[in-house]
Amino acid sequence: MDFYTLALGLFMLCHGSYIALTRAKAKHQKARLDFMKKALGRPIGFTIYSLIYVILPIGFGAYISYSGFNNVSLSTIFTG
Repeated sequence: MDFYTLALGLFMLCHGSYIALTRAKAKHQKARLDFMKKALGRPIGFTIYSLIYVILPIGFGAYISYSGFNNVSLSTIFTG
């Protein structure tokens, strides 16, 4: 088990989950979401915001956490 890789993955999972839960209530998140909706329209702005701030961090965090459990270091993940 690689603890640095696991810690980064868990941090990304928690960050993505926090954004998903507070996107409509936290002022800084609401400002980002409103900007995307205003610039791109409601459905496309919401979709891009969700992809960038929620889906990618949760998905990448799950992948990095899985790698950390399987004793794969961060340098191995990013260099191949």
